Amino acid sequence: MMANSTPGGTAPAAPGLAPDLANALKLQEADVLRLQLETQLKQAPIELAGLAKTVAEEKAAFEARRKAVQDLEVQRKDIDGRLKATEARLLKFKTQQSEVRKNEEYQALTHEIETVETEIGSLETEELQQMMKIDEANESLRTAEAEHKRRLTELDGQIAHVRTKEAQSQANLAAQTGAVELAAAPVPTVWRRAYETAKSRAKRAPYIVPLEEHRCGGCHLRVSNDVAEAARHGGKPIQCDNCGRVVYWPG
Repeated sequence: MMANSTPGGTAPAAPGLAPDLANALKLQEADVLRLQLETQLKQAPIELAGLAKTVAEEKAAFEARRKAVQDLEVQRKDIDGRLKATEARLLKFKTQQSEVRKNEEYQALTHEIETVETEIGSLETEELQQMMKIDEANESLRTAEAEHKRRLTELDGQIAHVRTKEAQSQANLAAQTGAVELAAAPVPTVWRRAYETAKSRAKRAPYIVPLEEHRCGGCHLRVSNDVAEAARHGGKPIQCDNCGRVVYWPG
């Protein structure tokens, strides 16, 4: 799990450093890796929430397409209902026509029958067109359903992968927490306190850094002569008067 250097910018203690400083640097190396694992673990719920949202959106989009097809069928049934009602009107008019005796009544009913027959023709055409729309929509829905199932399977795989990573990160974090405790054991209290103070003040790792031409290796600002001189003599933790990191003379 431990490497020669960590992505957070820390490095193993260089040979020749004072033992307390060397142990503090080892503590930092272990602790930064622990912090990185914590960050990874915090990402898992965010990723899972994002995937859950994508699954919900995928399902909603497919259900919208399914409902659109159902709506077309409802519209077809409405057309069919209007068609049957119109056919009933036609039958009524024809029955009435067979019973009338006056010519003007007969002609009036003839006009009504012709009007209704035209209406029936329009409704039959409308129903046929609607049925064609339904057939096309159903074919499109079948294709969409296959893609929908494939997409859900893909998302399920991604969710499983994130959960596996989460479990592994939890295991790694537990192990690394133990490693931090072991690394902290030989570090004197004064160094541990200085390290924790630096962590609370600095925005990011590393928290124990070398001086580079009188500049802090963390914030890269020039430190005061007093800080530089104290770091040169060593023996106790010295903090950057700009960012609060612990600084040391690289030797």
